Amino acid sequence: MKLSEATINVLKNFSTINTGLVFKQGNVLRTISKGQTVLAKATIPDSFDHEFTIYDLNRFLSLIGTLDLPELAFKEGEKTIKVVSGKSKTTYGLSDESMVVAPPAKDIKIENPEVSFILTKDDLAQVLQMAGILGLPNIALRGDRNKMTLVALDVKNVDSDVFSVEVGTTTAEFEALFVTENLKMVPADYNVTISFKGISHLKHTTEPIEYWLVLEPKSNHAE
Repeated sequence: MKLSEATINVLKNFSTINTGLVFKQGNVLRTISKGQTVLAKATIPDSFDHEFTIYDLNRFLSLIGTLDLPELAFKEGEKTIKVVSGKSKTTYGLSDESMVVAPPAKDIKIENPEVSFILTKDDLAQVLQMAGILGLPNIALRGDRNKMTLVALDVKNVDSDVFSVEVGTTTAEFEALFVTENLKMVPADYNVTISFKGISHLKHTTEPIEYWLVLEPKSNHAE
């Protein structure tokens, strides 16, 4: 089989969440961060007939990216993949599933979320860029019963730099806190829902890609 560009792009994104990945049969990929604070799921255009595990996804993607139109060949019971490109062939070793932090098989359902809005690609990119420039480890979504703002800050330092951008309106008062490092989504617009029971859900507005992020403990919501 050959991997489509769309599948490769998803794999590149997932490699930033967890360097290992368990490929299940079918066309759905799931991954989870080693700290189990980020869960991601994507339905891809390619379908796998075999279940296998890649321990170092970046290494595997580097191999695929170096070769010209590589094709993957699997054989039941073998712990290797044959990667064929023209006259060349690479025998690539697979890993045991126990060597990788694997995600749950079921999605997380968020019932009665307190916050729902559309987060645009540009707003998210701007906040993440400024968080990187200013070295800010946290992102907060704040509501003041009037407007919603996405804020880059350091919650442990009251004197830290702060960057914010208005992203919507709200009648609620809340603060949903995230670790900046966890916001590693494919660049896009997202439908966002947040439950102050401790979880948020970000769903790509046009592609079958979604993420679940754990809220930081100091997140709060006023009735």
